[in-house]
Amino acid sequence: MKVIDAHFHILPEAVYRSASFYNESWGGVEGHLRAMDEADVGTAVASYPTTDFHAKSGLSEIRASRVYNEAMKKISDESGGRIKYLAALPITETDEMLAEARRAADVGAVGLSLPTNRMGTYPDGQALHPFFAEVERMGLPVFFHPTTQTPFGHGELRHPLITPVFQYAFDTTLCLAKVVDAGLLDMYPKLKLVFASFGGAMPFFAGRYDRTYRMLLGRGIVKDAGADPGEILRKVYVDTSGTDSPAILRLALEVFGEDRVLWGSDFPANRDILASINAVCDLGIGGPAVEKIMGGNLDSLIG
Repeated sequence: MKVIDAHFHILPEAVYRSASFYNESWGGVEGHLRAMDEADVGTAVASYPTTDFHAKSGLSEIRASRVYNEAMKKISDESGGRIKYLAALPITETDEMLAEARRAADVGAVGLSLPTNRMGTYPDGQALHPFFAEVERMGLPVFFHPTTQTPFGHGELRHPLITPVFQYAFDTTLCLAKVVDAGLLDMYPKLKLVFASFGGAMPFFAGRYDRTYRMLLGRGIVKDAGADPGEILRKVYVDTSGTDSPAILRLALEVFGEDRVLWGSDFPANRDILASINAVCDLGIGGPAVEKIMGGNLDSLIG
């Protein structure tokens, strides 16, 4: 079975030494490859977890993205291509985003990594439509990782445990909801969007989302989206972000479908890679479905 990790982090030394929270355990190609080998992971797709690297280094966000992307190209080459990477982009410098996306894709990036929001800017804004139109044309997947800088509620609370557990998840949920509400996937039907960690809390609210939408639509309070939110949700991809919970995995499969769920370890934030693999393999959903989740879906997504 081909195993491809959809949620994997490795940070260049220039980034982890200049960013808050991250340290040397997030870097080092040999150690990351060793962890992959121990769990029989063939390939990993690295994404940018968002940091304050740009601010601490005195760089614009687009320049910081370029530093990360160029370093990740070297890391990918050093790994023999086993570690692939998504090019990091800010979400507020729209003119520069496309130029860097094209440059990074030309030299080997297999997709793009965006924060769920940046200073309150989410991907549903009109200013980003030209970007998504071009990304759709290029066929590049876009991976939304929860922002670590301005997550939902950050103005009221910053807590070492509550923020990464709950605020990150709520911000991912809000990002996905805004994409659905904006009709982004109607405007760009071939757009490939991936949301980390099951789309946040979305699997738990999907039923309420549909019921409330129908009620408000009947009263003329919301616009007609052409389909229930739950139907639109099956057009995006989500990753499993290291979970070892069979219940959450089953719920995600119910909401998004087996063709849209991607196994991801969230290494090195989660170091028990095997537990998250076994959780999928032991679901009893049949070999073909397991193979899709463990790598087939992602292989098709990134080509």
